[in-house]
Amino acid sequence: MSGPFFMAGEGINGALSMSNKPEWFETYFDGLYGRAFPSSDTKARAIAEARTVKRVLRLRKGRRVLDCPCGLGRITFQLAKMGLAMTGVDLTASFVRKAKRRAKKQGADIRFLRCDMRELPFDGEFDAVINWFNSFGYFDDAGNLAAAKAAFAALKPGGKFLIEVMNKSWVLSHFRQHSDGTVGGIRIIQRIRWHADTGRLFTKRTFIKGKKTENHRISMRIYNGAEMRSLLREAGFGDIRLFGHAPLGRFTRHSRRMIAIGRRPVK
Repeated sequence: MSGPFFMAGEGINGALSMSNKPEWFETYFDGLYGRAFPSSDTKARAIAEARTVKRVLRLRKGRRVLDCPCGLGRITFQLAKMGLAMTGVDLTASFVRKAKRRAKKQGADIRFLRCDMRELPFDGEFDAVINWFNSFGYFDDAGNLAAAKAAFAALKPGGKFLIEVMNKSWVLSHFRQHSDGTVGGIRIIQRIRWHADTGRLFTKRTFIKGKKTENHRISMRIYNGAEMRSLLREAGFGDIRLFGHAPLGRFTRHSRRMIAIGRRPVK
């Protein structure tokens, strides 16, 4: 979900941590955020986004795809309905449990696992790996590179890695330090600071519902087109392409969002 309350910090998916000390993304998604976002989402939107993924990656039925991180499987289920062989991974245990229950109830042949996106347990298994909706940039630069390298290793030769995130150039030109509003009956107040030296947004976000209040501090690395190309190239990818958002227009510094695609070389 983009917009004033989710623009500057995170996607709808969990992330995956190797640290003994809890990171912000290890607790954030189990709280009131998990109630706020689903209330603002629609099935039509999920279908449209899944169609965009399928189209831009030119995926045919039967192709093996990893949704990483998958959250509740919002995109995973829609892509499975389109004939793709889906696997979803996420950190947030409650997301994985709920996705498994949904798959069982619907009779969907989808594999859901809880694991670290920087240490994926796959080797040359997938035709595509997707990281959709502000779910890249949770870690420090070494960790983000490790996540891209893990996606590279999970792909078959010739497979594609897709990242869909905010465009840093657009974010900074529309930067707001403070916002206050309501989503799904939950008041959300946020204050944002930009650190140019690290390329990160630091957000203090407060959720209020009735007598319950949650405070979270979020740190996200955001990328412009050149920085994303550089990261994917360092991870080993070639044939790197950037798009503006649906309907998949040309990517420019004025594009609100960025879809980046890199291919694992065949040789």
